[in-house]
Amino acid sequence: MFKHKHIIVLIDPAEDSALAVSKASRLARLDDAHLTLFACGYNASLASNHPLNPETSEKAQKAYMHRMMEGLETIADIARNEAVEVSLEGIWDKHAGTALLNYLAEHPTDMVIKATHHQNVIQRTFFSQTDWELIRHCPVPLLLTKANAWGDPVRLTAAVDPVQANDKPDTLDEHIVRWGKDFGKHLNGRLELLHVYDPTPLLIYLDQPTIDSADISEEIREQHEQALHQLADQHQIDRDHTVLETGSTLTVIPEYLHQANVDMVIMGAVARSGLERWLLGHTAEKILDRITVDILIVK
Repeated sequence: MFKHKHIIVLIDPAEDSALAVSKASRLARLDDAHLTLFACGYNASLASNHPLNPETSEKAQKAYMHRMMEGLETIADIARNEAVEVSLEGIWDKHAGTALLNYLAEHPTDMVIKATHHQNVIQRTFFSQTDWELIRHCPVPLLLTKANAWGDPVRLTAAVDPVQANDKPDTLDEHIVRWGKDFGKHLNGRLELLHVYDPTPLLIYLDQPTIDSADISEEIREQHEQALHQLADQHQIDRDHTVLETGSTLTVIPEYLHQANVDMVIMGAVARSGLERWLLGHTAEKILDRITVDILIVK
């Protein structure tokens, strides 16, 4: 599953990363991969060198980083107890996302994992600035973990769009399903394909006395169902493991994942033309805000 046998866990001091490291260890153990715990330390007060004694500031920075590395050693024991090889990487930088992206440019990596926070009360995920930077720019699959442990077996859902209604590359679903199948194989999990479409705009436009909207609605559903089944057949996935829902993707996808007790959803990020970076559309970002399960974002 992992070509380079290397997984990076970004440790954010604002998040409880213990479960993220535990999940990363499980993945690493299954594929004999190496784990790197990556963290950034920074303190504005220590960063400004005192004009009279710059050595004092440097010593304070080193002490700050030493304490941070001690914390990484403690959390690394979670992986070591699972017989996973772990290394630690600590960098003095106030921009963790940028620092990690620079690190990735020089160190072949298969996946980045990071814990993120979710508030069930208001059904919203609180992504940090670092989270969004990685969502948009991380060149390898990004797994954002929540506070929920994986079930046994792990239930995986691949959110696909087989009719390419959202102006995405033809190959994106291929990557999504491939990663979903790999995870399902390694984690002894069940993969299902979820496709949500919204016929409302078209039906409103065709709302004419001479047109039978019921027939049109059924024709649209058959088109989407056929495309979903074709995608499933291409990847040897049982059609019973496909789910077709209608409505706004903004609400239907998060609600389905929550109600179906899904452990992880695999979603795709699209490169927009004219921009040399990975971007998610405005609607997709709102969907991410509402998802309560682990999210694997593939490019």
